[in-house]
Amino acid sequence: MPERTAVAGGPQTAVRRSQFAVAAIYGLQAASPVFWAISPSRRGLTIRKDVFVLLLYIIKWLYAWILPMGGIVLALILLLCYMFRKHSPGRWALAAITAVFYLLSIEPVSNGLIHPLETAYDQPQGADVDGDVIILLGGGSRAGVPDFDGTGQVGSAAANRFLMALRLQKAKDLPILLSGGTILKGDANESEIEKRMLLSLGVPENKIFMDDKSRNTAENAAFSRQICEHQGWKKPILVTSAFHMPRSVRFFTRQGLDVTPYPCDYHTSAATNWSGYSIVPQSFYLFNSCLAIKEYVGIGAASLRMQ
Repeated sequence: MPERTAVAGGPQTAVRRSQFAVAAIYGLQAASPVFWAISPSRRGLTIRKDVFVLLLYIIKWLYAWILPMGGIVLALILLLCYMFRKHSPGRWALAAITAVFYLLSIEPVSNGLIHPLETAYDQPQGADVDGDVIILLGGGSRAGVPDFDGTGQVGSAAANRFLMALRLQKAKDLPILLSGGTILKGDANESEIEKRMLLSLGVPENKIFMDDKSRNTAENAAFSRQICEHQGWKKPILVTSAFHMPRSVRFFTRQGLDVTPYPCDYHTSAATNWSGYSIVPQSFYLFNSCLAIKEYVGIGAASLRMQ
């Protein structure tokens, strides 16, 4: 009769080992005593649900590499492998371009570029907001498209800025200065669109003022100063996207305006939760990287008085 090999530690040790094995597969939830206290049928259902979520996550992660951004990076990597195998000229230049393109398209690098801009100024809360006029900087518009009561709409960044300025106006009952004109022939005039929207939302016309000629942030500041001096406003509240605020404050300060920054339209969270998606190139992160680089170049140009 063959000998039976005893399990070291007995049955309880074997159970504990199985628990730790499940914990290694399904995470910390399975290591909790509460997890093992529930009935086997419910425990099995929980494990199957966790497995489904994990598989769904893996499928979506792999799918992200097929989408345009991930697919472009993979195609460049395959091309580089071929070029290095054949010792093709220009392979090192393409490798550098691919690396920069990839890095600018992932969350850690993108957030590292834009987050310092967004946290340069805190948003005042409640009674801390003190001013005699709200200056809303334009952020882009769409010409000729249908709107609720006319034609032309503001873009996504401009819509976030507009909503924040509207809430401030309703809370403080302050006049609002819309700063933003037409950049290229055929573009919509953003200030005119926003005035129409404010009127439809119940803001009195005598509370709305327009700078409909400015084409960039430097002109926003210069033309706003002229209107503020004419109206006798001394303490403007400046509303723009958080990433755009450092450059805007620089231009408005140069014009002698003591503005209260009121950032909005944040592109990053206060705390970053890293995940597998953080290393997948995505167009949103590339867009944020480009925004941040534009702002840093603009700040440099403003510091050198080139604008």
